[in-house]
Amino acid sequence: MGRRKRRRTRPVAVVKRKLPTVFQCPRCGAQAVSVTVKKTKEEKYVLVRCSNCGLSMRYDYKEYLEPVDYFSRFLDDYGEGKISSQEENIGGENGESEELHNGEN
Repeated sequence: MGRRKRRRTRPVAVVKRKLPTVFQCPRCGAQAVSVTVKKTKEEKYVLVRCSNCGLSMRYDYKEYLEPVDYFSRFLDDYGEGKISSQEENIGGENGESEELHNGEN
């Protein structure tokens, strides 16, 4: 006497989701914002930078934060107006923007 033959069940592959490494820029909309961790003997910092428009911000490194956390801080700071790029600072010598020079007198 024998048993009935059972069908073999295949193990279901569980796909482990990964956090993103490249993000969308809040100013230009390009998928070009990267989060870079710089570690030297003297200091540790994180640089969040858009390679398309040059918008960037530097943060102190904390071990418990992920790149996504730094990007969310970057978004918050941009929304509050704390971030300015080098392109905006070049505008005029006395802090004037180009809009003032091109406007009507």
